[in-house]
Amino acid sequence: MNSKVPLISDKRMSLRVESGNQAFMAVLIMMTMFSFFFSQGANSQSTEYELKAVAFQKLSLFIEWPGNAFENSGNEFIIGVLGENPFGNLLESVYENVKIKDKKVKIVYFRNIEQAGKCHLLFIPKTSFKDLARIVDFIGTKPVLTIADSEGFAEAGCLINFYSYSGKLRFEVNQKALLAAGFITDFKLLKVSKIVNPAGR
Repeated sequence: MNSKVPLISDKRMSLRVESGNQAFMAVLIMMTMFSFFFSQGANSQSTEYELKAVAFQKLSLFIEWPGNAFENSGNEFIIGVLGENPFGNLLESVYENVKIKDKKVKIVYFRNIEQAGKCHLLFIPKTSFKDLARIVDFIGTKPVLTIADSEGFAEAGCLINFYSYSGKLRFEVNQKALLAAGFITDFKLLKVSKIVNPAGR
């Protein structure tokens, strides 16, 4: 007695293969992209901050801001730097013709914490934990993506923190704080991040 083996139609098989290939390619492209611009070929401060400047736009590809984030900013995406500026003119150079979230990028330098909520992405240069606590408290759950580059700052409430490991620029993500502020983070970004304060714990 011949038994019949159920066959998957060519169309269904094609769809599964195509879907799998797309997912694989998305991860592969992302990994290649991150390994490229996070590799530090030199230890100069200029190279370090060039990478960080470019990283703002790359990270934004995998993060969705809350719906009310752009209500009062027109067609601009505002990057703020609080306090001392470690970038020089790099940000203006990098974003002269580069958009974020399909919006023209505006660079603003803030001298005090009270101004810091008027942007979409806020870079916090090296500062004390006491000052960081004041900044985090002031920003609260405003739709401002806070990014720093000091050890322990993610644990202290900053949403994303850069750090160096094996000659590469990497980043850690405060997942619980991101969710509390209304940001949606693509799982592909979380896969290549060091997660601090994971959601659900």
